[in-house]
Amino acid sequence: MICSSVWGSKMALLVIDPQRKFTINVPDWENRMTTAVSGINSFARMFRERALPVIFIFFDGESHTGYHGEDSDEWLPGIETSDTDIIVHKKHMNCFKETVLEEVLRENGVDCALLTGMLSEFCVISTYFAAAERGVFPYLGRGALIPYNEKGNEAVELICSMLEEDVLGRFLSGEQPPLELVE
Repeated sequence: MICSSVWGSKMALLVIDPQRKFTINVPDWENRMTTAVSGINSFARMFRERALPVIFIFFDGESHTGYHGEDSDEWLPGIETSDTDIIVHKKHMNCFKETVLEEVLRENGVDCALLTGMLSEFCVISTYFAAAERGVFPYLGRGALIPYNEKGNEAVELICSMLEEDVLGRFLSGEQPPLELVE
């Protein structure tokens, strides 16, 4: 569901598992990856310009995709990083399980998060629901997700709150109109 406004006061960007080890061998992989990397970089620039947290999630361990290159732990080609980015290591699908992610968000006063990265139907969506359970209002970054299944992004768009750059830009710049509850 595409959202026209954001609930929350301070947002962080989560870039989930953008590592080569999750590359899959399908004909349209290059297009899926290139498009999403561009989206991730664009969202990250918006957060960095405002000195808001950009958190990269790094998966420690073997990939289930079968990728075994020596560069498996490297970021995807084209991913832009900064010295100000925070890196959180994980071993499970849910980025909150047995990690310091919740603590990092609390220390930074974050009450909502924009999730990007891969794979949409697995680590991204499990972290989306885990964030909501912890009182962090989650959104997915439209155009910045890499699905395992070619229709994976369509599936998560049906059940998750999605943000596009223009809505995020209004929120981050304080130009979002006040939210009203509909009774």
